[in-house]
Amino acid sequence: MRYTVVSSAEFTYPDVFEYKTSSAEAETFTARGGYASFQLLLRDLDSPAVSVDFCGLPDGVVPEIYSLRSVMVERNHGIPDDGRKPHWPERIAPYRLYDCLRTFDGTVDVEGEEKQGGLYIALKTERDAAPGTYPFTVSVNGQQIPGTLEIYSAVLPEETLKIILGYSRAPLEKWHGLTPGTPEYGAMDRKYLAALRRLHQNMMYVGGVGAKEVSPNKWEFDFSGLVKTIETYRAAGMKYFNLPSVGWRKSWSASTILLRGSIPSMSYEGYCYLTQYLPALKAVLDEHGWTKDCVMGVADEPNAENATEFRALCGLIHKIVPEIRLCDAMSYGNLHGALDVWVPLNAEYDRHRAEIETFRQNGAEIWHYVCCGPREYGYINRFMDYPLLSTRYLHWGNYKYDLTGFLHWAANCYQPGQDPFELNCPEHHNTDAVCFLPAGDTHILYPGTDGPWLSIRLEAEREGAEEYEMLKVLAARDKALADEICASVFRSFKDVEYDVAAFTAAKRRLLAALSD
Repeated sequence: MRYTVVSSAEFTYPDVFEYKTSSAEAETFTARGGYASFQLLLRDLDSPAVSVDFCGLPDGVVPEIYSLRSVMVERNHGIPDDGRKPHWPERIAPYRLYDCLRTFDGTVDVEGEEKQGGLYIALKTERDAAPGTYPFTVSVNGQQIPGTLEIYSAVLPEETLKIILGYSRAPLEKWHGLTPGTPEYGAMDRKYLAALRRLHQNMMYVGGVGAKEVSPNKWEFDFSGLVKTIETYRAAGMKYFNLPSVGWRKSWSASTILLRGSIPSMSYEGYCYLTQYLPALKAVLDEHGWTKDCVMGVADEPNAENATEFRALCGLIHKIVPEIRLCDAMSYGNLHGALDVWVPLNAEYDRHRAEIETFRQNGAEIWHYVCCGPREYGYINRFMDYPLLSTRYLHWGNYKYDLTGFLHWAANCYQPGQDPFELNCPEHHNTDAVCFLPAGDTHILYPGTDGPWLSIRLEAEREGAEEYEMLKVLAARDKALADEICASVFRSFKDVEYDVAAFTAAKRRLLAALSD
């Protein structure tokens, strides 16, 4: 058996064995409370069965082992063949990629003529672990692989960044064969929520509001489903909630925003509905002490066609329930003053930073988001055909620009007919628009046989969220140094350093500065 150790900051593939970070030793490091991770690729395997043992790890360090499972990247959707540039894409499709981290069951997935398999190893370090440098060995099928774990005295800060990824319960039925309301369904739901908490997600989309028109323009509401959903998510460690969006569009070309799918928001009927629904909603939130922890969407991704009505609707909502903060993903446009929490596409923030920052000056909060875009050259996103560091840098952007939240529409939102292990550029329908999505946009979790399987992109986002918190803590002590470390690898959403050695050096500087 041959092996190579590869940094967890770069993608690996079942048909590639040598990488820029390849080494015969596992040299890894972490803050206390964090993970020290690496990938271990194995070749010339006679059998999928592998034994893994550790020797020399100090107290307070627990190894987690995952098997690398390859998934298909069938095409580089959105990148023209005649327009390729460095890292755009990182690799020309089709190819298979080690993105999925399946539960280790004593086996690896052996692929190709070279009989290659792989492991992802994450050394979980307790917050009270003793700082120091510890030599250790990993024994794989009896072969000794040397390693060094450096635990810095810095302790991972508590999370402050708001992170929301869209979570779908549909896979619990489709992929796991579970029935809503059963104990098994609830247990699986908790597994998915725990996976999201691992990456420091702390905000959830919530639904569960029932509404009935009992007579013309007279409404009754049932919030029991909403209350149950929030209580479930709070029990899983979630702190913040994005309430059901007030309205939606029928078409991307429509100027009218509809309430409950059919009521024009600017109609008298719409006014009657809102003046009953919104106070009733606020009363429930107030009763449970949740109002300050919630935001509410108005009409996702407003555009030029519905901007005027969007602003008017926001004004009406603010008049009825000024205590509920309004939040929507958006591109820059004629929306000024409408929202309390602005979530521009990172490319839109980059292009219109001066204008968007005036919203902050007038009391608004600024986040950023990515989805199927930006797909332009240079801009970072979490796609499978970008460098893995592109995902990790998303939260360095939060630090660079003091953006206090991050949003993505999909943690596990597989599209109809999509097998995320084999199809990653699926067809996507959004009102009257139909498109294909770039690989990785629909999910950062996989539906495993025993529960959700992580992805290495999820791990990259987790690391980025933790690095955001460390940069913030360092900035409180020495902002010039924190800014310098950030600028050494992240200069803007379209100007980042993809050399893993340079990134590793920056991460070590950050940990060393926090350990002084």
